[in-house]
Amino acid sequence: MLGLQGKVAFVFGVASEDSIAWGICKSLAEAGVTLYLGYQKRFMSRVFKLKDELDAIDGFYPLDVIEDETTAEFFSAFAKDHPGVKADILIHAIGFAPRGCFDRPVIFVEDQDLNTALTVSAHSLQRCVRHALPYLNPNSSTITLTYAASTRFVPSYGVMSIAKASLESWTRELACHLGPEGHRINAISSGPIATLAAGGIPGFSKILDHVEANSPLRRNVNPNDIGGCAVWLASQLSSGVTGQIIHVDAGYSVTMVPESIM
Repeated sequence: MLGLQGKVAFVFGVASEDSIAWGICKSLAEAGVTLYLGYQKRFMSRVFKLKDELDAIDGFYPLDVIEDETTAEFFSAFAKDHPGVKADILIHAIGFAPRGCFDRPVIFVEDQDLNTALTVSAHSLQRCVRHALPYLNPNSSTITLTYAASTRFVPSYGVMSIAKASLESWTRELACHLGPEGHRINAISSGPIATLAAGGIPGFSKILDHVEANSPLRRNVNPNDIGGCAVWLASQLSSGVTGQIIHVDAGYSVTMVPESIM
């Protein structure tokens, strides 16, 4: 029913076995998808430790989205090793903000740190899709990852809230631009998950506790939850869905006043 057997995916953003992107990799692999991973060189040792865990992984290539040229290097290296091969799925699970974005109130964040956070966490979606287009089959599905802080205040999240809002705008813009060619693009708004990146957010463990206590399902989500939604978005079961922000957060996004105050 999923129709993903034999499909190919580019996956960007695996940093460790705790990454949401890794959870998506495992779910796609179970559905029969062949994976090509883009990795940051600083995470190379962590990522390469995972390569024997999934037979579906057919290649790793460096990817640095901070510049146009270093983004293009992934696709040129892939094409050299796999001439004529194209992907059906693109996973954009990339987010980063320098330490300076969290060490001071958001109004005092320096321009360079702000620009880095927005480039890597938001504008890189446009950059990755633009370079990927020649290597995508018709009716491809691109999936990115956002967070509810895009539309509301979350303590300590700061600049990343702005970046996620921008990322969601890119999702809508790209969906309308690519839709006539049959390409789809959607964002999964995940609940908080204890990843390597989340460890840099002050007070993150308290956010986890709060969501667990107040979400309708009374739990936090995990990478497998996100992976399941990604498989659906990658498949033809969601063929009429594009430009959407899909919440996978144990229902927390539907609450306003937490029940715990009672």
